[in-house]
Amino acid sequence: MAARGDGTKRQRVLHKLRNKYRLQLLDEGSFEPRFSMRLSRMNVILLALLAFTLHGLLILALIVLTPMKEFIPGYSDQRVKLNAYRATQKADSLAEVVAVQERYIGNVRAILRGELATDSVPALNRIDQKPSAEDLAPSPLDSAWRARISEEEAYRVTASGPAVVDRREIAGLVFFPPLRGAVTGALDRTVGHYGVDIVGKVDEAVKATLPGTVTLASWTTDGGHVVQIQHANGLVSVYKHNSVLLKSAGDRVQAGEAIAIVGNSGELSTGPHLHFELWLDGDPVDPETYMVFK
Repeated sequence: MAARGDGTKRQRVLHKLRNKYRLQLLDEGSFEPRFSMRLSRMNVILLALLAFTLHGLLILALIVLTPMKEFIPGYSDQRVKLNAYRATQKADSLAEVVAVQERYIGNVRAILRGELATDSVPALNRIDQKPSAEDLAPSPLDSAWRARISEEEAYRVTASGPAVVDRREIAGLVFFPPLRGAVTGALDRTVGHYGVDIVGKVDEAVKATLPGTVTLASWTTDGGHVVQIQHANGLVSVYKHNSVLLKSAGDRVQAGEAIAIVGNSGELSTGPHLHFELWLDGDPVDPETYMVFK
């Protein structure tokens, strides 16, 4: 009897769940049906479960695929993880550096205290031990090098006194143009023109091309007021046809310092300009190779 009663209740429940109902929307003014749907309690329960499942999937997608998960306790930001990893690596590197520095400081302290550890120093020869003839004999490589140098120097013509400076050495110097203007005359050894002629503004200052010492500040018949400066590396610069000299012999000058005023002095001058010469160990060089005047 109890089993039959339970089966009857179950059938009643299923019957109620399967009973059809009509959901209808009416126009409030005319009571005309606008929407109608047949439903049962079973359908309503299934629709509710489907809506709940879709809602849960949507929330899960927002958490997994968007940065919104950062606001949920327990989730960490990827940037935070990356920064933490980098900080760990940097801490390890700094620890190694600190360890090396501590070992270095410990060695320095030991040296200052005279607590030197045994190393290769005792293996060296004593200072008071005199070298033998074998120790002073040149090695085969040294003998070959000396022979090659002697062969190269055998037929080289060198001037007495200081060695001649290679022109490649002055290529790295920074020359200051003594005057800005147009070059009207280039260097020409064939006619005895050992410099360049530069035409600039009237009464413009003539400036030293390199630091040095004024060795000549005087008047000459052909060059007029002339300034000559001795520089390092065997360089000498000459400035001719000036109207006024601002320096005297023996003065120390710096590159770019005013030493004279452009003029038209001397018999070889045909107008206001500067005749500039650059000499290297008694040999004239072309100033236009090392500086630009425009």
